[in-house]
Formats: sequence, structure tokens, C-alpha cells
Amino acid sequence: MTLRVLFFGNSESVFSNRHFQALLETPCVIAGVVDVPPNKRSSTNTRAREGAGFVASAHERGIPAFEPTSSNAPEFVNVIRALAPDLFIAVVYMNRLKPEILAVPRILAANFHASLLPAYRGKHPLFWALRNGERSVGLTVHVMDPSFDTGDILYQIRVRTRKTDTVGSAYDRVMARSVPLVGRLIADAETGPTTRLRRTPQATRGASYYSSVGEEDFRLDWSRDAKQHRRWIQTSPGQCFCDIAGRRVFFMDAAVVPRKRSAVAGTLIEIGRKSVTIAAGKRALRVRKVRVGQEDVRSAGEVFRELGWE
Repeated sequence: MTLRVLFFGNSESVFSNRHFQALLETPCVIAGVVDVPPNKRSSTNTRAREGAGFVASAHERGIPAFEPTSSNAPEFVNVIRALAPDLFIAVVYMNRLKPEILAVPRILAANFHASLLPAYRGKHPLFWALRNGERSVGLTVHVMDPSFDTGDILYQIRVRTRKTDTVGSAYDRVMARSVPLVGRLIADAETGPTTRLRRTPQATRGASYYSSVGEEDFRLDWSRDAKQHRRWIQTSPGQCFCDIAGRRVFFMDAAVVPRKRSAVAGTLIEIGRKSVTIAAGKRALRVRKVRVGQEDVRSAGEVFRELGWE
């Protein structure tokens, strides 16, 4: 029997859209797609969306598309129930699904979560893992339950991080391994949902939860160690900032260097023709490229002189 699948995602997310494209290539019937409302479509992955999002793709194929304010509203649950789905697949769907709607699919509801669960439950898991300097990231396909990312594990893949990783580059490597799991899930659910879909309860040890990312999460605090600053800037180039002379300056790169002289954290130690060196924690940070507001990227030395921070 060909499975009927309902896809839940974020139409502005590269991660969500790429997994949907994999779903289109599987032998299943896509009964419908569900997008989060516009105010929930934030992402820490700065990769531009590739082509049309999954909602546009659904429209092109005559697949029903929905954007409910509340996916748990009784009237929406009834609409979904009428589609008779066998399986839910969720990828970067930011709204919590409650028991009534999770009971709708005949087989189960599965979520593709970009972490090595039980670590980094919640929102933006890969971003937080890179920020915290984890040596490995990955993805877990798990059964959805009413809590955030606590259901039984179906599949898990692990990817080593690199010192040069941004959120985008790490996501690219995770996706290369996780996209094929869409086809595997469909095949296992169709041929042996009770035997091939092995459910492993999550461990309690090592569990962690992270929430939304806000503007203040990108503000640089120079009292922190320079190594942490470098990692934050590398993870999200052009997003970490500090305010100088009433202007917001965004940092594009950073390298940790020894501090040649004693200085209070946040002090400009050296300003060169193109770079600047700033005291950070017990060491220093050398920066070559910055951006002021929405202006073009320029050399840090030039910008800092113009702003009078010498």
C-alpha cells in the first residue's frame, strides 16, 4: 500500500525544503503540507533558500497546503483527519503538536531534529551546538510526542564539526547524511512499521534544552574569552556585533592572538591599516572585516578609524 504522508515544515528554511524535495522523490502520496506562520519562520542558517519553497512546490502539484495559526485547533485537526494520513514528517516545524493531532496518522509522526538527542532539544539545535564548541553535531529522526523532542529515536546520524564551520556549512554536511533518511523512513514504514521502525527510548543522561535565538545572543561581551568570541563570529559571520560611537558594527571574521600588553577587556590594543586587535578575556581578538549597519563589508582598520575608536 502506498503511504499517505503529511509534511510539516518551514517554507523559508533550506533544511526543511531540501528534505521535502527528497520526499517528492519517494513512492508515497503527499496528502498535504503544513507551514508555520510567518512570524515563526526564523532561522540561524544564513544559506539562501534554493528555488521555490515546499508550499509553492505543493501548489504546483495540486497538493493541499495549510498555514494554521494553531495546528492544534479542533477544526484544523478535523481537516487533517479527513486527509487520512499514514505518516507525519516534520522538519523545522516550530509549533508544538498536541496529543489530539499526533493521534491522527495511522503509523506515527516523525520529526527530523538537527541534534544528537537527547542533547539540544528545542529550537536552533545546530546553532547552539556550534556555539558551545561541540566536536560532533548530527540529526535524529524521532517519534513526536507532546513534549519537545523527547520521543523514541528511529534513526541518528553524526557529523564531526570543523574549526571553520558556520551554521550553514555544518547544516550542509548534516543534510548530505540526513536527506536519504526520508526515503528510508518511507520504506521502513511501508514494508514493516512494527518490525523495521525500531524505536529506542531516549536516554535521560545528557539531555539539554535550548530555546529561541534573539538579538542579544549576538552582542559581544569582551569580558568573555577570545576563543569563545572567535567561535561565535565564525559560527555566525556578520551577525555578532558591538556598538561603537552609536553605530552597530558587525564582525565578519576573527582570530585569537596573544595579548602583547595588559589591557582592560574591550580595549583597542592595536589598529593596523586593515585589521584591529581588541582585548578579550585574557587574550585578544584580531578582526579584519566588519560591516556597519547594512553597509558593505570593509576593512576593520578603516571602519574603526572613521568611528574614532583608536
